[in-house]
Amino acid sequence: MEQLSKLQEYILKKSLGYNKKGGVPKNNFFAFYKNTKNKPLDIENVIIKSLNRLIDRDLIVAFCKKTKHKTFINKILLTPQGKKTTRKLLGIQKKLPMKYKKTKKHSPC
Repeated sequence: MEQLSKLQEYILKKSLGYNKKGGVPKNNFFAFYKNTKNKPLDIENVIIKSLNRLIDRDLIVAFCKKTKHKTFINKILLTPQGKKTTRKLLGIQKKLPMKYKKTKKHSPC
């Protein structure tokens, strides 16, 4: 598993629940820096860089508007690889489809 920053882990964990609802708005990730003492000067720039790095690793897909000079990310969704990585971070194991057959006991005649 690749090395992920605390912010990238936070983004993946927050995105797991929203995956079926049409994506996570970018504004939800600003809460990561709400209670920290050492805040970066440009929080939005740091979040966008983390999102771009997750996109490069194929863990998320971004819905954005693209202009001539810049792209503006609106929402993100997890890819199947991103879901798998997030479940590993949370420690959730996938259940195997086990089927148990009931056996009939034969009675002696």
